[in-house]
Amino acid sequence: MSSDLIAGRYQVIRPVGRGGMGTVWLCRDQVLGREVAVKQIGMLPGESATDAARARREARSSAALNHRNVVSVFDVAEGDSGAWLVMEYVPSRTLGQIINEDGPLAPRRAAEIGAQVAAGLAAAHQVGTIHRDVKPGNILVGEDGVAKISDFGIARGAGDDQLTRTGLVTGTPSYFSPELARGEDPGPESDVYALGATLYLAVEGRPPYPEHRNPIALLQTIAAEEPAPLEQAGPLTGPITRMMDRDPRSRWTMADAAHALRRLANQGGGGAAGTAATTVIGANGQPPDDAEATGATQPTAPAATGLSGGSPDLGNKERDHDRRRGGAPWLIAAVVVLLAILGLGWMMLTDDSGRDSSGATPAESPSPSDEPTPSPTQEPSPTANPKPSPTEDRQDRGEVLEGTVRDYFAVMPGNTDAGWNGLAPSMQAQGRGAYEDWWGSIDSVNLASAEARGSNQVDIVLTYYFKDGRAIQETQRLTMERSGGRYLIADDEVLSSRAVS
Repeated sequence: MSSDLIAGRYQVIRPVGRGGMGTVWLCRDQVLGREVAVKQIGMLPGESATDAARARREARSSAALNHRNVVSVFDVAEGDSGAWLVMEYVPSRTLGQIINEDGPLAPRRAAEIGAQVAAGLAAAHQVGTIHRDVKPGNILVGEDGVAKISDFGIARGAGDDQLTRTGLVTGTPSYFSPELARGEDPGPESDVYALGATLYLAVEGRPPYPEHRNPIALLQTIAAEEPAPLEQAGPLTGPITRMMDRDPRSRWTMADAAHALRRLANQGGGGAAGTAATTVIGANGQPPDDAEATGATQPTAPAATGLSGGSPDLGNKERDHDRRRGGAPWLIAAVVVLLAILGLGWMMLTDDSGRDSSGATPAESPSPSDEPTPSPTQEPSPTANPKPSPTEDRQDRGEVLEGTVRDYFAVMPGNTDAGWNGLAPSMQAQGRGAYEDWWGSIDSVNLASAEARGSNQVDIVLTYYFKDGRAIQETQRLTMERSGGRYLIADDEVLSSRAVS
């Protein structure tokens, strides 16, 4: 076909891959002067004219999608040999090629690719478009790391083992959800399962179920049995498990999956990065209860600004905290010193040993020319500076932790500069760009509660309101780290997440 002209407009250059319906050709659009990918929409064996018309309709529907992580559809061109799908040309490798050539992916890289694909699929689901054939071969990853999902609603090929009441099914059996394997109609939840199965393959290097030559046997296995346990997924184990929930009613939505995968990808770089001013960590991984009381983490001066970009509340809380802890002990110390002075004076007046205040007899008293022998520094009485009780210390620290978290979310998403300054190095390892991208998708956030837990953690309940109209409520556990005289957010663990209407 190297000299063919498709639909009188698209000059064939060379084949660039094979899709569900055959070869994908790199062509040059002679009207607009750009390179495009072109694939034929044909009527396959077992299909009717109605099925082919549906394929055309779904192709046009996918053309309405405008998303960074979706391969754009430019045109459905009619020619003598049928209809042709004209798409964005993406110089890339498929995820399947990457796995075959480079081996299984690290969980963080898989999460990054999965988050992008899930974002594109979530946008499609929002407008009522179901992909039906999410698999590694339909995920394109460019050299810049941008991942795109291709073949929306039209990957129905003769090259795939597929089966339905018409003789063919949209999708590849290895990535079928249990409900699809039982013959039910596909829905958005089926795409979620397929993406979970794709990520399973990406990190494990093998599909969730052993390959079968007979696709019917494979479908029966998927419908009846659990997949093999994950072994290499690490932090992706939870998200993949939720995406591959056998019950579609409790399975994550694609928006939920996109949210969780993005968070995981962003947090993946967080390590044990620390600074010389960070808090002391005990053997159990937590700051000891008396860390602040022993002066191990006391700053030389109060922090100049808080998380909210100079909010006076945070600084006052820190100073009030120090005053509450330090006021009573200093008062006791002053009283003790005063009593000690009075007692010493009384001893000098009543001492009948003939010794003067230097402790020597008159004969032993040093002459004015002699160097005086300095008396040793008197150690304060153990009661002069008592350590606050652990209960009181934890209570005061908890108030500061809770206030820090409230101050942080009070300025988000509008003041990302202040928010970024409220993160510890372990959180900033995600990169400022990813941080801005995340908060750029948020319209507002509502912090419902913040409750200190232990000596350096805060449990929170909050709702993210996205600019695309979604709302997700999360329960998180924040781990705090003291550095430079204030607390910073060092880690956030999502305990639960659900979409809210």
